[in-house]
Amino acid sequence: MAFSRPHSEEALSTADTIRRRISGTFNDTYGPDLLDFEGALDIDEDFFAIAFKPDKWTLLHRFTLNYLWEEWNYARKKGGNEYIANSYKLLHHYNIKFIPRENPNTPEHRDYILDRLNFPLHYVAHEVFCLLFNDKELMRTFGERTASAFENIQASQHPEYLHCNGRMKRSSYWPKWLRDALFYRENGRCAKCSNNLTGIFDPTLKFQIDHIIPISNGGTSDPTNLQILCEKCNKQKSNLSNLVGEFLYVPWELQF
Repeated sequence: MAFSRPHSEEALSTADTIRRRISGTFNDTYGPDLLDFEGALDIDEDFFAIAFKPDKWTLLHRFTLNYLWEEWNYARKKGGNEYIANSYKLLHHYNIKFIPRENPNTPEHRDYILDRLNFPLHYVAHEVFCLLFNDKELMRTFGERTASAFENIQASQHPEYLHCNGRMKRSSYWPKWLRDALFYRENGRCAKCSNNLTGIFDPTLKFQIDHIIPISNGGTSDPTNLQILCEKCNKQKSNLSNLVGEFLYVPWELQF
């Protein structure tokens, strides 16, 4: 479990647009639509490596960063004071050293600034993940759209990761950092029935990691497609069910 300083304005605004892109509610009032969903996933060998085995750099990180690069590169090409001002602001926020220019709006300096934005944009992508990961319904939608995006890929193109039917091979590798992250997100409870899985009340209750979108439905083993269930709920869940846990943590109840 980790904590960070407040998220940047860039992360907060990007999280909103990424949410809209995933849910299908993005339109040109929010800015230019430079990539479609599949383009942002960039379905290649690296995509399948992430989808097969849990990694801290998730498919949502990849999806977000690809949008960020397209948007900032578009702004670089347009040029102007807005690009320079926004770039400098982001570099200052993440304490990235750079050499300002008296006349910054030149092609050479805009290229230089975009290069300096490499770390900040990666970090913004991680902040966006932190903001959206708790929304399991959004993660379910992301998983379903991801499954649709690679359903026509031939298994022969990526035999290391795909079965002959085009479904992902199953990973049984659940690292401690992943188990901890899912446990904290669910507040130590089964995502379906809300049974306490901390072991305090019943040490015999153990949690199991469940694919929100089953592998048989095109699901992946990416952290965005995982939740924790008690053993009973996990056994009851059908291999064809895209069920996501409905319980949310409420800090306190209001009395009216």
